[in-house]
Amino acid sequence: MTMKKMNKKGFTLTEILIVLVVAGILLALILPNVLRAIERGNVTAHESNINTIQVGAFMCFTENRVWAPCDTLAELVAGNFIDAIPAHPFGGNYSLQADPNSNGFLACSAGEVGFPAGEQPDSPDCP
Repeated sequence: MTMKKMNKKGFTLTEILIVLVVAGILLALILPNVLRAIERGNVTAHESNINTIQVGAFMCFTENRVWAPCDTLAELVAGNFIDAIPAHPFGGNYSLQADPNSNGFLACSAGEVGFPAGEQPDSPDCP
């Protein structure tokens, strides 16, 4: 009698479980850092958007010497002071609000949802 040789094709259940456990450990180590980096990127993008709007408003005022043509984002875009109204990375909206300290306008954001704890950007809130 001859004994037939069994061809081993595929993986055993133990091998698959070991791979899944190693992948889970790597995911648990990497995922929090990736999520924090995404949050920091969104905060930086938000602060940059506020700064862009503010600079555009001041450029408009410098060119016109009055705030009247510079009091909305649409007017800043129409006057080519900003390229487009930026998208809010946290789902809110940007606007210009009257600044009682300088008789000018300040860029602000409304509807800021999703800022990570302790990382609220330094931008004025819209009333």
